Amino acid sequence: MTDVLPPGERRPLPTRLSPSRASDFKRCPKLFEYKTILGFTTPNTIATARGTLFHLVFEHLFDFDRVDRTVENAQSLVRPGWELLVRPDKADDEVSDPIERRLRDASGLWIEVLEADPRELSSTLERAADYRALAPMGSKAEVEIVTQVEKLVANYFAKEIERVQSFDPHGREVHVQAQLEDLTLHGFIDRLDRQELSPGEERWFISDYKTGKPPQPQYARESFFGMRVYSLLLEEERGIRPYKLRLVYPSADRSSGIVDEVVDEALQQNTRGHILTLWDDIKACDESERWPTKKARLCNWCHFQNQCPAFT
Repeated sequence: MTDVLPPGERRPLPTRLSPSRASDFKRCPKLFEYKTILGFTTPNTIATARGTLFHLVFEHLFDFDRVDRTVENAQSLVRPGWELLVRPDKADDEVSDPIERRLRDASGLWIEVLEADPRELSSTLERAADYRALAPMGSKAEVEIVTQVEKLVANYFAKEIERVQSFDPHGREVHVQAQLEDLTLHGFIDRLDRQELSPGEERWFISDYKTGKPPQPQYARESFFGMRVYSLLLEEERGIRPYKLRLVYPSADRSSGIVDEVVDEALQQNTRGHILTLWDDIKACDESERWPTKKARLCNWCHFQNQCPAFT
């Protein structure tokens, strides 16, 4: 764990919140304090590295023309994509692989580009060092990450979770942001799709990739929390109300690979009210400097368990 603040110091409560930070507070206010107020970070895991790599591959799969969106071309992005994560600072003369060059050009991950923004360079290099510590070159962990993503890609195509040759996304990694009272809420949509039904009639879909297993029905509702926030932001910022939210599971069968939820006025208003109530609770915790713990099954995987009052 890295403490980015001097011992005893605390960050002021931010006025800008993402769905992931809101989810931290929902899960446990003490977790929110550790990560957002005290500035503690959590190390990468095999699962998070796998998810990041898969997202990178599928962000750039749509750079190919429709006819070229094949399992072979998708898998060809995996190893170069991992190289971007562990060595984002390569110079132009260090890369000969054409696919890696293509990915670096699209992502701006060249040392010559990164050096123009020292702060971005520092954070990018820190993330890369974390990945290398988790999975050193040639290690079993590195092989596991790359192989697992290649298998996810193969399953996605074999089970026809989606037919990527039949559509073009409207946007990828779409940033959305809106002001809700005194809170600035923002996030990044994995994929925004638009379907034209007839002239002047269209439907919008927010799609999010999940590299774990599809949730059991009793947990499905919670899985949509971040997506509902994106839906609200999309309408607040751009006047677009999605028709459906779609969780895409590349590890699943075709019948269970997409879990969706219809968006309506009630859902949007409930999400808005939920976020504002959550924000009021966050401000109350900050004002009192009391961040209660919330013990649950997920505590078993919490990186801060050894210092949490609920366990010490």
